[in-house]
Amino acid sequence: MFEEVNEQIKSKVLALFFMKFKISPTYSLTIIEKWFTENSWADWETLYNLIKNALVRVENNNLINLYEQKICQLVNDMRGLGGIEIKNRNYRLKTYPLCFIGSEAVNWMEKKYDISKAEALKLGQTLINEKIIHHVTDDHDFKNDYLFYRFYLDE
Repeated sequence: MFEEVNEQIKSKVLALFFMKFKISPTYSLTIIEKWFTENSWADWETLYNLIKNALVRVENNNLINLYEQKICQLVNDMRGLGGIEIKNRNYRLKTYPLCFIGSEAVNWMEKKYDISKAEALKLGQTLINEKIIHHVTDDHDFKNDYLFYRFYLDE
């Protein structure tokens, strides 16, 4: 059964490759094989989702991950001019240096990228999963709440 599912996903990947990049299935396999060698953590389903969500592109016969580029852009936007407010904050007589509020980050992402709350929460959680930000006491995942988060860069 697993092998059958894997073959279905593989077929979907090759179809997407042809539709999005106009590359034949035979040549697509060469590019994909090289990509899998460089990204041993990934499987066919991961690749399918990356292509479907426009998080990869083909450049010079190589499959390029845009995921990292998009995360870098998000971090730069959040920390840059017009980004989220990062400052020292107080809660219960304790000061938490250089942090931001989860709900403010969610609202900012919704407006900046014209996305839903759910998508903003997913982006925030991705930043936590990728060890870019964390809850100041590491007690929470990313939430649309009055919780303090800090970039590891600011530690």
